[in-house]
Amino acid sequence: MDSLITVSKQQKGEALVLTLNEISWQYRNIQVDSALWYAKKAFKVAELLGDEKLNAAAFNSMASAFQANAVYDSAMYYHKKSLKINKGIGDSIAIGNTLNNLGIINDELGNFEASLENYFKALRIYENNGNDQKLVPMVLSNIGIVYKKQEDYDKVLHYYQQALAIYKNSNNVFGITVTTGNIGSVYLRLKKFQEAITYAENAAQGYQELGYTRYVPYMLNNIAVAQDSLGHFEKAEKSYEKAIELFINDGNDYELANTRIGYAKNQSNFKRYTKAISELQLALITIQEKDFKEFEINALKLLSEIYFKEGNFEIAYTTQQEYIEKKEALFQIEKTKSILELESKYQSAKKEKELSVQKAKLAENQLELNKKNYIIYSVLGLAFLLGLIGYLLNGRQKLKNKQLVKEGELKTALVQIETQNRLQEQRLRISRDLHDNIGSQLTFIISTIDTLRYGLKSGESVIKDKLGDLGVFTKTTINELRDTIWAMNKESITFEDLQNRINNFIMTANKVSEKIKFDFDVDSEIESNYTFTAIEGINLYRVIQESVNNALKYAFINSHNKTDKIEVSINKSIDYFHVEITDNGGGFNPAKMAIGNGMANIKKRVEDMNGVLNLKSQIGHGTSVEFKIPVNQDYEN
Repeated sequence: MDSLITVSKQQKGEALVLTLNEISWQYRNIQVDSALWYAKKAFKVAELLGDEKLNAAAFNSMASAFQANAVYDSAMYYHKKSLKINKGIGDSIAIGNTLNNLGIINDELGNFEASLENYFKALRIYENNGNDQKLVPMVLSNIGIVYKKQEDYDKVLHYYQQALAIYKNSNNVFGITVTTGNIGSVYLRLKKFQEAITYAENAAQGYQELGYTRYVPYMLNNIAVAQDSLGHFEKAEKSYEKAIELFINDGNDYELANTRIGYAKNQSNFKRYTKAISELQLALITIQEKDFKEFEINALKLLSEIYFKEGNFEIAYTTQQEYIEKKEALFQIEKTKSILELESKYQSAKKEKELSVQKAKLAENQLELNKKNYIIYSVLGLAFLLGLIGYLLNGRQKLKNKQLVKEGELKTALVQIETQNRLQEQRLRISRDLHDNIGSQLTFIISTIDTLRYGLKSGESVIKDKLGDLGVFTKTTINELRDTIWAMNKESITFEDLQNRINNFIMTANKVSEKIKFDFDVDSEIESNYTFTAIEGINLYRVIQESVNNALKYAFINSHNKTDKIEVSINKSIDYFHVEITDNGGGFNPAKMAIGNGMANIKKRVEDMNGVLNLKSQIGHGTSVEFKIPVNQDYEN
């Protein structure tokens, strides 16, 4: 930088403009004011020279400074000024460069269609000008990035592979390395773990040889995730440890926190729970200091699972509760953001409508003026005037019709928004009433029962026992109430939410039934973001809850097992979710069993989900409640 500034003081003409633009380019990520100052100085010199090409280059430097600092409106303004000049002088490469920059801006703004349109225009220009070995693969990679954000990974690979082939053909080592790493990341998303490892290893070696060591731990983390997924836990352990070491050296807290979570999961596979917990606690310190909310819920979820595996059920339960609270808080933030976006769209539609009304009034005024002017010359051409008036009136009617259609669409959208808001407010009001009124009353009952129990004499044990039973019943009712409020606050329930609730219930059951071993198994192929309706979610949860409660009440009354077990499993086939709740208790003869309210409720809930229930039991061989419910075929992974 110092050398460039020194050289510029001795230069004139075109050489000076080029140097000033280079200085601006170097300053763009350091100090935007300096970048703009040198770009404007370059423009003044270019303007004095009367050189349009140099003017365009200076505008491009101004745009790049604003773009680097995310001031996109100003960046687009100067890019378009540069584009206009370059189109005028026919500088195709400069046009392609500006289109590529406009593609980047639109991509960062989320305008993917406009971004791709600019990228493809730039690509055609570069291909028509000798198939440039640097610019063509650069644009291909940018196109791949847009499709990656849209999770269209087949297209991402298509464009990345094209870029890689060109980089290899021109022996561009840096381009080969970066693109190889990008392809490895895509294979990781596609769960093609062996391919992901191969590409990531090649990229890591390339960065090492180029001296760009700060990018090596990114590749090592990808390798570790893939190795863990393949069950190569010892190899993954070494990859994680090396990545953590390098991220610490670089001071990269964001990636360090994420990598520690992965390493903790790896250590859990070895049943090294103390080490896994230590890594998660270190990660959470960084996460909470830096406010990395997206990592916090992942860390808390894994921490709860590890405490549970370790047998520390009390801490597992409290950590699970913290995870649920944090996740729901994050959900509320995202929900508020989406509501604000909806409101913004509504306000935009409202402004458009007001603008259309103003335009209609202007059109009417213009029509009136034209009418008066034509009346003056009516003697000269009455027939022509009548025809023109008819035409204008017809046009005016069409304009009014269009306006009415727009007003109707706007009113419909407003009604939908207001209806959604009223429904949400009603649900929240009911859930608050349940929580504040019934919830507080039940809590008061528990407190009163505890006071009465302590006030009774030791001889009044029967009354104490009855009060104890009543307290347990009331606490159970509060838990049931919380579950109902949870379901009411949601329009839909993800599988991950449901799994967390079931985990929470099983942990609670385990705390009050320590002699019974619980096992909750979930098919790893079930997508965590699979969505149930709120009614489906609560029905599925209640069936599992009722089945487990029945087993706790009746299965082990005369049990002689060394270990009493209750197992809950959820699996998924192409068309159905398969749920099974089994115990190894005393069993019974289903043919002689009278169907009580609990079993009738289970049967009704399964029917409401269009499911099929199958109850199996044999005296001395335990009981199994099996049911399947159909998968929503409209759901897309």
